[in-house]
Amino acid sequence: MPALPSPPPTIRQVYPPLGYTQLTLQETGLQVEEKRFFNRTEILISYEDLMPIGVARQHSFPFRLTLAALFLTFGCAKAAYMVVTLAGQRESALWLLLILGGLLLAIVAFALRQWRHDFVLTTARGNIALFDSRRNRSALYDFANLVRDHTILYLREQYAEVDPTQPAESQLARLDWLQQVGVLNKTQVEQRKTRLLGKFYGSQSVPGNEFGLAPSVN
Repeated sequence: MPALPSPPPTIRQVYPPLGYTQLTLQETGLQVEEKRFFNRTEILISYEDLMPIGVARQHSFPFRLTLAALFLTFGCAKAAYMVVTLAGQRESALWLLLILGGLLLAIVAFALRQWRHDFVLTTARGNIALFDSRRNRSALYDFANLVRDHTILYLREQYAEVDPTQPAESQLARLDWLQQVGVLNKTQVEQRKTRLLGKFYGSQSVPGNEFGLAPSVN
């Protein structure tokens, strides 16, 4: 198994006062830890469930919430003007200002949660979203590349070796899976199949089954 640095590679993002997200590359997989207010979630995604690994960047802008916030801002300004200029309606205008101000704060808080710039680490198990900015983008790409490279090395060491003395069917299925998830390319898979099945593999002139094995004459 490829050795990891000590301490294990980690990337952590804190979102005050919401919580944090932390990814840690462990010996057996990628540990994902998230905390939002009083809820804490921790899962370990095994290397077998990570590939194929990719990255994406997503941007979302809460257009409708922004329009609502602008409308409420105008209402707050008008209510504040009434508080200052209309002495006879000052009390009712003050209550209106408090109500509109509370709604405005709630909408702004919700809009800020929806207004996101995400760096998404995609895996076979699911997607992991992290905050994306120019300052941390390089570190995010470096961590994603480290996770991909280490996963490929781990899966090759654990599953890519073939043994001609053992049943071929399960080993062939394993090689096809490694090619499908991008751990081995076509040439590497063909080389291992030839090593596993011998000189008859891929021959068009020798009768045999779908794996290239010549049937027994006995």
